[in-house]
Amino acid sequence: MMVIGPEHALAQLAASLAFADAGAEPSRIRLYADAGAATGAAPVGGPMAEITLAKPCGTIAAGVLTLHPVNQAGAMVLANGKPQSAHWINGDGKLVAAGTVTDMDHGGDFRVEGGTTAPGDESPTLYAGGLVLLGTVVLD
Repeated sequence: MMVIGPEHALAQLAASLAFADAGAEPSRIRLYADAGAATGAAPVGGPMAEITLAKPCGTIAAGVLTLHPVNQAGAMVLANGKPQSAHWINGDGKLVAAGTVTDMDHGGDFRVEGGTTAPGDESPTLYAGGLVLLGTVVLD
């Protein structure tokens, strides 16, 4: 396995941040019930919630890019269900990253708070009209 240098890694994070902030709109994280969308595939069905990020959407400190939602109180849940995947899109609607979604106690790529996680599940059940909070999402 090839290892890149720390300056190169920092340049990659800066490029990711610049790409995410491209476009007139802020970048967003869309939560989907479709687990297959975690690979970056087109999701089946619409988003359960859309979390708008600040612009700039994150900061880089100590070699880590941390994302910042524009609304710290949470985003409105649009449909009932369990978020299984997320797409982070930039202001032009282009995919920045895709991954799995879990509650804060599990190891998903995107971790959320809101709803209730049933015993044996890793992702909370969200309810339309409620709020979902983006937990710490860190790229390093």
